[in-house]
Amino acid sequence: MIGRRRLLKAGLAAAAGLLLGGHTPYQQWVVYRRKHLLIGCHKADPRTYDLAKQIVALLAEHLPAAKARIARAPDAGRLASLLGTGQLDVAVLGAADAVAMSKGLDAFAPHGQTALRVLIPTDDRVLVAQADFPPRYAWLLTGALAGTDLAVAPDIAIDHGVPWHPGSVDFLQGRPEPIDD
Repeated sequence: MIGRRRLLKAGLAAAAGLLLGGHTPYQQWVVYRRKHLLIGCHKADPRTYDLAKQIVALLAEHLPAAKARIARAPDAGRLASLLGTGQLDVAVLGAADAVAMSKGLDAFAPHGQTALRVLIPTDDRVLVAQADFPPRYAWLLTGALAGTDLAVAPDIAIDHGVPWHPGSVDFLQGRPEPIDD
């Protein structure tokens, strides 16, 4: 009986120390996001995961400083939440999901409109970023992926239902790398 009480007290003390000591998993997520470019995808559309893996591999080769990793959500609604709250900057989405998410339609209505911009199309999906994603980063990502098997010849004349990111447009039009403030 005494052993169980000690164990319970020790467990409660440890939990209180974690909760009252300011340690939260969210803080670790913030630190991780600062060190790595997270490419969002979701389980409800397995093709987004396959493309995210290819993007991470290409970025490891052409833009290793990005330290790209995959962030896999259960569904596109969760990605809308992460993108809309600034917890995720970049994601692979089906074109229809990207349009509906940006307009806050259908399944994305609870999340409201999510300001997205196309970085680069990939087959029947698009790599998108938050509208406030820095132009320099968009330029670098587009430069690392354009001309690869994933995005052989991206064409800014094609309307994906979501506006192109200005940094991506700059790269595709041959403009120099933007300098972000």
